[in-house]
Amino acid sequence: MKNYQLSGDYHLSNELQQVITNYLGITFNSDGCQLILKQTSGKLLVTQTQEETMICFEKIPHLLRGLTYLAKSNNESLSIKEDIFFDSIGPMFDVSRNAVLKPAKVKELMTTSAFIGLDNCMLYMEDTYTIPDYPYFGYLRGQYTQAELKDLDAFANVLGVELIPSIQVLGHLRNPLKWNFANGMKDTEDILLVGADKTYEFLESAIKSVMSCFTTKKLHIGMDEAHTLGLGNYLKKNGFQNRFEIMNEHLTRVKAITDELGLDLQMWSDMFFRIGSKTGDYYDKEAVIPEEIIANIPDVSLVYWDYYNHKTEDYQQLIKTHRTLQKPIIFAGGIWTWNGIAPNYSKSIDTTNKGLAVCKEQGIKTVYATLWQDDGAETPIDTILLGLQLFAEHQFNQTVSQNALAEQFSLMQNQNSEDFLLLDLFDNTPGVAEYNAEASAASKLILYQDLFSGMYDLNLNEWPLKAHYEQLVKTFDNVTSQASIFEFYKILANICYQKVDLGIKIRTAYQTKDHSLMTEAVHTIEELHQLISQLATTHQDIWYSQNKFFGWEVLDIRYGGLLQRLTTNKNQLSLWLNDTSHPIDELEIDLLPFDGPYPMKKGAIIGRNLYQFIVSPGKLSDV
Repeated sequence: MKNYQLSGDYHLSNELQQVITNYLGITFNSDGCQLILKQTSGKLLVTQTQEETMICFEKIPHLLRGLTYLAKSNNESLSIKEDIFFDSIGPMFDVSRNAVLKPAKVKELMTTSAFIGLDNCMLYMEDTYTIPDYPYFGYLRGQYTQAELKDLDAFANVLGVELIPSIQVLGHLRNPLKWNFANGMKDTEDILLVGADKTYEFLESAIKSVMSCFTTKKLHIGMDEAHTLGLGNYLKKNGFQNRFEIMNEHLTRVKAITDELGLDLQMWSDMFFRIGSKTGDYYDKEAVIPEEIIANIPDVSLVYWDYYNHKTEDYQQLIKTHRTLQKPIIFAGGIWTWNGIAPNYSKSIDTTNKGLAVCKEQGIKTVYATLWQDDGAETPIDTILLGLQLFAEHQFNQTVSQNALAEQFSLMQNQNSEDFLLLDLFDNTPGVAEYNAEASAASKLILYQDLFSGMYDLNLNEWPLKAHYEQLVKTFDNVTSQASIFEFYKILANICYQKVDLGIKIRTAYQTKDHSLMTEAVHTIEELHQLISQLATTHQDIWYSQNKFFGWEVLDIRYGGLLQRLTTNKNQLSLWLNDTSHPIDELEIDLLPFDGPYPMKKGAIIGRNLYQFIVSPGKLSDV
């Protein structure tokens, strides 16, 4: 344990000293070696000689990164100089897709982020914060109390991390708008009714409630992906109106509320480009936004989000088109925790390296690393750690090689990058494009698809995935990182290995009346039942250790449905083994390749989908 006596022009609070001691094992008292702290700008300098030890830093997280270098160094001399490329950079945690991180887990992740040098953190909360005047808002969703948010904000301040709330003031509100309090303020199922007084009464309560919990004056108001804006109740009430003007009208009304509170607004930029595109594509380089619309956009920072493009020139062109809107630009990249059951690190690393390189070139000064949790938050949050390190290294380096990333990840987080990159192999399989650019999600398709209907069987079994997952199972024997999440993924790899070709085997055995092959298939179903039970238990343990209990019921239902369906599969096949005249209707059908809803480009034909469209060709719940 290293012990330092602090001197210089910066005072460390007692609270921060305790955090440092807990995280790094460094202590501070009067009989320690002298450590000089100097607050400067633009660089992080760490020097250690026999005569003195000094850290020059701009923000507390930069200091914490410097202290990490000191704590991990076994050398008597140390000289580190790192540039600082962004004014602000850090993660955005999605706590709106069933998984609401426990406050203790948010603190843990903020601490990890701060000690690698990340200085902001955003909480994306669609309906997971409290509005006292609207008790059904976030009802039974595990929403944070005001006391919890205030405590998180106070802890962030100790770390020198700016904790920023991100809410929605237009779309992405399907969950709260299903309650009757929303009658009279809905345009469509997930979009607020622009122009209705009731809408702005609600938003005033929402904004005042959430901002009462935070020190920052920054507020991210969302407003993305409102695809049907003005086409529901608004259309019935007002007739068809210019959708650009609807956006500006709403933003002006929202800004009137936030101006009273002195807030600095940020919003996702995509709707301006989608409305201006003939195809509704955010990244359409031919999108046209009229000058009079641009002139009437209220003062707000526009967040250009892009974790899709793999060409440097695309980022350059899209930043150029953003500049035509004449507003400050913030960039949001992504660590792909929303690919399916496992993270898509190939896509994350390539898009981050290219996107952030262009941000440095173009002078973009604020960056977020989004951590979306689409379709039920199936991917455990700790899978992000290598991605966080990548964003941190881009803060302090012009370029980041894979070797440098691995070294820093080992040094600063005591983790093995090769272990985390194994997780990429669940979906970066034979049959997908380079970098898994189309976000194929083979492991999710294999896990959830039915053994009898096998909608993805032809897509999956065109490629040698059986051998791929067999090898992946073996590689987990060498993993040294985080026992809980890697145990989960070792089980998942075995399930993928056992299940990827099982539907084809069953169909072949049925159609050729092969008793031996069918008996083998039934035995595999029994093994799968045990493995999926283990997967569910392991996943639940991870969930309960990191998230509030709310939301797990959705994955309980998914796992429960899988297990019951395996039981039904086994029973039907056992009847057939006793009497081959027993019909199994699904196995009488000739399969077709899955075709929709996401067109896959050549070389990426395995596919991806949401749970409800993988598990059955029928309707799970609809009119």
